[in-house]
Amino acid sequence: MMSREEMIQDMSRYFDKKAEVGIFWYHPLLEDLFEIHSMPATSLKKEELTYPKLHKTIWQELHYSTINKKKKGLPYDPIYLSDYTQIPRGRIYFIEGEFYVKVGSWITDKIKKMIINKFNLKKCTVVFEIDIHWELGHGWSTEKDLLNFDLKKFK
Repeated sequence: MMSREEMIQDMSRYFDKKAEVGIFWYHPLLEDLFEIHSMPATSLKKEELTYPKLHKTIWQELHYSTINKKKKGLPYDPIYLSDYTQIPRGRIYFIEGEFYVKVGSWITDKIKKMIINKFNLKKCTVVFEIDIHWELGHGWSTEKDLLNFDLKKFK
């Protein structure tokens, strides 16, 4: 049986080596992806399936930075004052040679194309999966939940 590293090396013949995993939000007013945080799928280590940071962690930093900008009278995007779960968001995983994009039912074909383009997934097998976690207003109860989910749910 091939190791994960061997599998990634083998699969890299079939997909763009620039293909990425990561997280993103979709800005409904601007109709574009934003706060894209990613890394090349080929750089994932043995037990890694996706980008290591949580939406919640990144959003907290952005949220408090925006509060400071507002206090100082500096320009800011009010979206960052929102609850991060109230803005469409998703995560891309690389599992057994395929890219899984976990999103909510808010996803459209237009947004799917944006995700495929921004994460360099044009030459990849991409599976979009709707999950309650990614619905507006939902999130993980703990970081442990994110890191210990059941892989069987992907198949």
